[in-house]
Amino acid sequence: MIPRIVAECFFDPATEDLRYLPECPRLLRHSSGAAMPLAWVAIQHGKGAEQGSVNVLDLATRTNTSFPINGRPGFLAETDEPGVLVVGFEHQLAYFDLATGAVGETIARIDTSPRAIINDGLAVEGGVVFGTKDLDCKLPVGALYFFDWATGEVRVLADKQTCSNGKVLMRDVEGATLIDIDSTPKRLHRYRLDRGLQRIVERSVVKPPHRLPAFPDGMRPSPDGESVVVAFYNGADLSDGLVQQIRLEDGAVLCEWIVPGSPRVTCPELVRMDGKVKLLLTTAVEGMPEAIRAHTPGAGCFYIAETML
Repeated sequence: MIPRIVAECFFDPATEDLRYLPECPRLLRHSSGAAMPLAWVAIQHGKGAEQGSVNVLDLATRTNTSFPINGRPGFLAETDEPGVLVVGFEHQLAYFDLATGAVGETIARIDTSPRAIINDGLAVEGGVVFGTKDLDCKLPVGALYFFDWATGEVRVLADKQTCSNGKVLMRDVEGATLIDIDSTPKRLHRYRLDRGLQRIVERSVVKPPHRLPAFPDGMRPSPDGESVVVAFYNGADLSDGLVQQIRLEDGAVLCEWIVPGSPRVTCPELVRMDGKVKLLLTTAVEGMPEAIRAHTPGAGCFYIAETML
């Protein structure tokens, strides 16, 4: 029997703007403080909005600081300099200063369809892997990219994605394996890349779409690298959300987390609290009809759960 763990509401962002589409929770490991704060993005502040924010949540006090962005931030990543992030928004990657809340120098721009904006991304050795999404998540006008720090080059690794989302990269002596989500077609793929992340040399399916319970969204690796934790965004008229730990070798589900009162789970992050590894989850209100919102009181809140990791 698959172990099931029920998550608990941990943090309410307090405003509908911040509840609308929280994503990309990341522990700031280069923080100068005693505790690691959690950075996250509110992609857009409501339906039709073209602005969002970068946020920093103090996990100890559960207080949040929000920095407005003139655009829709899809992801953030730490740099080697404490307090300086890379933020991907609209069609660019740029520095972001947590001390001032200001967007700094643009690092790279991408030439893409006007319908496609930057979505999820991941800092890796040598650069950033990130993707774009169609604004309506319907057309395959997005792509998967690698930004190379050394050269400043942005390379397309895979095209014709609809909503490029969660990513996990694992390197070895011969190259790298990228686990990648394209949400709307429910694709959970494995890409084998060369050592320089120049091209995809092989691709396979971790788990076919018909075996996934809903749209896969954010993803994080397990500590042993043999499985991934996947958050599922469910647009159906349901009260509860779902997160699964999926073994990469065969797609088997090793553990499930139930998210009561919030079916649109967007992204996981593993955090250490009370001496244990716990699972922190962001959830969203995005696109909910009032009839569903009425019986999903936790929509847009952050959740916390025990793990066996």
